[in-house]
Amino acid sequence: MKMKEPLCVSLLAFIMLVVTDPTGAEGRPEPWRNPVSGTNLQQKMFTLSRYGGGLTLFAPYLDPLGSTSNPATSYHTDSSRTDPTRYDASTTATPTRGYPYTTTTLRPTTTTRYYPWTTAPPKGGVSVCLRLITSDTNPSIFTLSPSSTPLSLQVTDGGWYLLRFGSNQLRLRPSVPIWPNIGRGMWTSVCLTVDFTKNVVQMFSNMNMSTRKLLMYGYQWSGEPVITFSGFDGQLTDVQVWDYPLRYKEVLYYMSHGYYGSVQGSLLTWSNIRYSLQGRSLLENSYEWQMKLPISKKRRNWALKRKVWQDFRQPVI
Repeated sequence: MKMKEPLCVSLLAFIMLVVTDPTGAEGRPEPWRNPVSGTNLQQKMFTLSRYGGGLTLFAPYLDPLGSTSNPATSYHTDSSRTDPTRYDASTTATPTRGYPYTTTTLRPTTTTRYYPWTTAPPKGGVSVCLRLITSDTNPSIFTLSPSSTPLSLQVTDGGWYLLRFGSNQLRLRPSVPIWPNIGRGMWTSVCLTVDFTKNVVQMFSNMNMSTRKLLMYGYQWSGEPVITFSGFDGQLTDVQVWDYPLRYKEVLYYMSHGYYGSVQGSLLTWSNIRYSLQGRSLLENSYEWQMKLPISKKRRNWALKRKVWQDFRQPVI
């Protein structure tokens, strides 16, 4: 009996040590400890419209329980379309406990439990990468943290990108080759990196990158992990957001579609994310996934009969 008491005490101390720290080293809930999970959108794409359509992407652990309504931060959701991941129209911005910045809260139509964004605001920087297809001349690509400290990106004439955040407004033109072996596919791959420590920004688009530009004014992004798309007609996929500036090698990995190495956003990642569709917008299988799907037997037989009929009508020489 005397030998069992130290073992029980040690086991109890070990259990207390494990359960008393539910967060990681930086205070953020570790994914493997957090039961909340978003939607895996790999092999998926959104078809968007700049006229009456839009998309909002947000972290799966945002707290959906709001207390007061704020029309300036509300998102409109088409409630007539049924989707288990759809959210209703009322969203609010409430202060998070312990940190002086706001977070957008979304009330779901399901009974899933969500967790608030309770970590300190990122200080190192922010990076956004995505892939899109559009024929618009000057599309407005995205707005990050639309209700608190918005950071927006738009394409202007001549292949320039217009970046707005805080008191800064910069024009960036990716024209310097990144790497000679990266070919161009159907998607336009775009990456933006902002370093708040060095006050430097850089823009990447497919095979090219811009020069690094120094900011005119200091800026500290402290917004909620929410990103909106409503300014172009086309398709969107593989959206990733980080709370730090990506290194050159990481951008290269993203641009190569994972050929050299894979990357995954620390704030928002395409494989575990939540979304809200507004108006004329649609979630579909990506073009790459559609190419892997077999042609149905009915369509295959119809194509065969059509070919036989065309051969029968050919004149005999």
